[in-house]
Amino acid sequence: MHKMLHSMESEDPFEDDDQPRITWHNSRKPIEVDERQELGEDVYSLIFVAPIYGRTFLFALYVVFLKLMLFSLLALDLYRKSQGNFSDKDNLTRITQFFLIPVAVAMQEDLMAVYARLANVKYDQDILEISPYATPSKFALSFLLRFVDGLYSLILNFILLLITDEVLNLLLNFAALGFLQSIDDVAFSVVANGYLGDKMESRAELVRDISLPRRRGDSFTNALDSILFFSTCSVMFGIYVFVLVKSNPVD
Repeated sequence: MHKMLHSMESEDPFEDDDQPRITWHNSRKPIEVDERQELGEDVYSLIFVAPIYGRTFLFALYVVFLKLMLFSLLALDLYRKSQGNFSDKDNLTRITQFFLIPVAVAMQEDLMAVYARLANVKYDQDILEISPYATPSKFALSFLLRFVDGLYSLILNFILLLITDEVLNLLLNFAALGFLQSIDDVAFSVVANGYLGDKMESRAELVRDISLPRRRGDSFTNALDSILFFSTCSVMFGIYVFVLVKSNPVD
C-alpha cells in the first residue's frame, strides 16, 4: 500500500515527458520589433512624395512658409516687449521656468521627429516604386525643413519662457505655441480629407502607404535620439543659467 501511494505521488498524469516544461521565463513570447516606421502625416511628408512645382508640393511649401512667418511675427513681438530684459522675476516663476525647460524641448514634435529618424530610420530606394518623386534629395529637404521648423519653434518657446512674469501666463503661452506647432498637421488633414481636390488627396494616400526601414547600427547610433534630446536640454539649461546670472549680477 505504501509503495502504491509513493508511485502515485511521483507520477503526474498531466505531465508529458516529451514536452519541455513551461516556466515564467520561457512562456513569454519574444517582443516583435516593427522593422519599418510610418512616414508621418504632415506637410513635410507631402514635400517628400509630391512632384516639384505640383500643387501639393507648392501648398506644402506655403504652409511651411506660413508657419515660419507666424513664428517670426511672434519673435518681433517678443523682442518689442522684452527689449532683452529677463530680470525682475519672482522665485516661483524662476522655479517654474527651470522645470519647464525639458517640457519645452519635448514639445517640439518636429525637432523630436528629426532626432528619432536620424537614429532609427534610413532612406529606401524601394520607395521610388510607390512614388517616383520621393528621391533622396527630397528626403533630405523634408528633414531640413522639419529641423528648421522645430529649432525655430524651440528658440521662440525658450525666449517666451524667459520673459513671462507669471506661472499661469507661462502655461497659457505654451498652449498657444502648441497651436502654432500643429498647423502643418492640420494642413495635411485638409489635404487628406479631399478639401483641395482628389489629386492632392491621392498624394496624402501615398504618404500613408510609404514606410521607412529601421536603421541597423551600433549602440551609439541607436541611442542617438536620446543623446540629442538630453544634449538639447543641457544647452537650454546652460543658456538659462547664463541669462539668469547675466540679468541678476551680484553687487
